Amino acid sequence: MNTSRENMIAGLAQELEPVRPITTRSGLALLGFATLVAFGVSVFVYDFWFGMLEGQASAFFWVTNGLVLLLGIASASALVAGGSPRIGQRENSPGWSAAMVAILPIAAIIALFTGEANHLHEGLNDPVALMCSRASIAAAVLVGFASVMWLRRSAPVAIERSAWLVGIASGALGTFAYGITCPLDTVSHLGLWHVAPIGISAVIGRLVVPPMIRW
Repeated sequence: MNTSRENMIAGLAQELEPVRPITTRSGLALLGFATLVAFGVSVFVYDFWFGMLEGQASAFFWVTNGLVLLLGIASASALVAGGSPRIGQRENSPGWSAAMVAILPIAAIIALFTGEANHLHEGLNDPVALMCSRASIAAAVLVGFASVMWLRRSAPVAIERSAWLVGIASGALGTFAYGITCPLDTVSHLGLWHVAPIGISAVIGRLVVPPMIRW
């Protein structure tokens, strides 16, 4: 009986191969590298705005990109943690970070409707708005691809939550990667057209990602 058991175990283990262990550090490093690649591509395509290094950027430019970056980091951290299930309290920082970023479009809308009529028209008909949103989503695709590849190597249990986090993290990090190359730093432009891609990416992630990471 012992011999047959040993033979069975040997047969099961015969085709096993060692794999690289999944670590939080490796997941964050992968998403960080993808963000740097997205930034490099954005700079190559749209050029780098040196004005922000020369004091030309408004305070709202730094506030917007800073909050977007924090949302990206918080969501990426929760995403990586979700790939290695464990018992404990669920990470809530993405929700709080998203709530802070949600203030930006609210501030932009208030600024538009409390300003002059021509400011409202210009804000809602921003000629480069579509280009900025498109560029941010394109950058988000690079980060999203890296996120999916990492989750496929890990063991996510909450598939829907992981899908939302992929969309939010990639949207925020992609928007940041492109956003710091954009010289338009008004409240209406940043608060509306640099935040919208995050919501769009979140919805796309929720719809597209689950079949790709389910195991």
